[in-house]
Amino acid sequence: MMADLVKIFRDVGVAYRDEALQDYNQIDVKTIEKIALVDIDDMDRVEIYDKEAIRSRLFLRVTSSNGGNLYPFFFYTPDKLKEALKKAFKNMRRYLDEARREELRKFDERIDADRIEALLEPYKEIKNLYLALTVDGKTFYELFPEVAQNYAQKVCEGVFTKRGASYFSDDMVIGYDAGLNFCSVNELPKPLQKITKYRLLPLGRDEACLVKQGFVKLFEAKIFRFSLFGLNYYLLPTLFFEEKRHFFDKLAQLSREDSGSAESKVMAEKQLQRLAKGLVGERMGKKVLLSFLFAHKQNNAIDLHHLIEDVAPSRIVRAFALMDEDGMEGKASRFIKVKNRELHRVYLGDYIEDGLLLAKLIFGKESIPTMPLLERWVARKIFYGDNRENGERRELSEIVHGYYIEDIDFKKHQRFLDFLRKLGVVGFNVNDYLHENKEVRMQEGKRFSQLAKEKFEAVELLRQKPRAREFYVLGALAKFVMDWQYQNGSDALQKYLDGIGALSMQNSDRVFRKIYEASRKYSMYGSDYDDLMTLYAEVKETLKKEDIVSIDQANIAFVMGAVDLKTYRENRPKKEENNG
Repeated sequence: MMADLVKIFRDVGVAYRDEALQDYNQIDVKTIEKIALVDIDDMDRVEIYDKEAIRSRLFLRVTSSNGGNLYPFFFYTPDKLKEALKKAFKNMRRYLDEARREELRKFDERIDADRIEALLEPYKEIKNLYLALTVDGKTFYELFPEVAQNYAQKVCEGVFTKRGASYFSDDMVIGYDAGLNFCSVNELPKPLQKITKYRLLPLGRDEACLVKQGFVKLFEAKIFRFSLFGLNYYLLPTLFFEEKRHFFDKLAQLSREDSGSAESKVMAEKQLQRLAKGLVGERMGKKVLLSFLFAHKQNNAIDLHHLIEDVAPSRIVRAFALMDEDGMEGKASRFIKVKNRELHRVYLGDYIEDGLLLAKLIFGKESIPTMPLLERWVARKIFYGDNRENGERRELSEIVHGYYIEDIDFKKHQRFLDFLRKLGVVGFNVNDYLHENKEVRMQEGKRFSQLAKEKFEAVELLRQKPRAREFYVLGALAKFVMDWQYQNGSDALQKYLDGIGALSMQNSDRVFRKIYEASRKYSMYGSDYDDLMTLYAEVKETLKKEDIVSIDQANIAFVMGAVDLKTYRENRPKKEENNG
């Protein structure tokens, strides 16, 4: 992938060759609230400007994290002013001939840093204040434009040169630095590896400058930066045609669309969808591969998180089409305004909090190896709602009572599982794992036990895991007894369930004893109660020692039983009501 990345950077550099100098100007990528202009011939007066008013007259470049700025135009910190000025003039001298250095030295000698500090004292509370020095009204960029020009030319110079084959040419002088610090020295010929501490690729001067320019353009121009599932990524296109600038210009146009609205930031993945559809529609789908480089850029540091390589536009179109067809939304519901949430939609971010993992599942080569991971996501949705790692766990009794309707909707959980199956990222059966596609109808005359047994055969979790049936019936019993107690002014079982927090094989018998003791204390009776107790006894008789379930499976089944009993009682004809 190293060579592919370098080629992408070079392609971008070639396409924007005419903007080489502009790409090194960081004035648009820094947060600048105000710019203070101080003339070295009048250090008793300051002019305060907005960035847009004078941006064309200034060139902002931080040479390195500790190297200072290229010109005396920098973020203003009072106690570091003298050091910043010293570094700026030192940097300028590096890119001037002798005569111009002498001219610069005379300007430098006229600067009184203490007077400037006193002058800017009233403005030091401005959060993002930048200082720029001028001479007779002209900025140092206007006086010494060759500094920026020479910087852009010399920035790629290495400490040695050698004849050899480069990435892009058979025979040329190599040893120039594209500044890609993640590249390894083992790309160099062995003799060069021994004599350099720098990480250099085998590139000539022009090539190195083009690669570096492409790198700078890609990471500092917003046209390549997009958002997906709440994460920032840089779109790295591999183009199999010559007119690459045309593609980049289309990308720039897309990146500017609706960029200002808060809602568009939430729905930013729609931009990717439109781009992919456009490429397929123009029959360019087979001439472009898109790689997603998830990264965070702060000042000169770039933290790389993950790269999803070579995604075909057709895959993106298919994935989004499937999301639209199944009513999926990539974001978590907490990032969508309440008024804009749609009841039929399944918010994938509620299940998979890790946006990077979600992106890898949908567009990359990631797959889900086992069912327990899916069960954990569903369980977290039920017990935490939006899947936050530090979220507050809900009380089990409130879940059983049905207070979280959206999060105990097993049809939606099944749709989530079905979507992943259709996407092709699960290698096992999730058909009807939580809820049968054809809803079990509450037919007149049927007891709950009959409906439960039908569900035992229709739902994969209950069919494959006999022990899960035990927890299903326990959930139904708990719901029944809690409702009865509530009518009699008691919440004893509710408090008990909230105290244990979660069901497991270790506490299942103890939970049943608590339910049974509560039913005896409050003299519960009737056909529904008898039906549930009989069903529990039948399920227990079928269990074997080797039948086990995980905690997630136990709790999912428990809540499912409580929800089904609630639905059963709500939909049963009134004439059948005889207890509870």
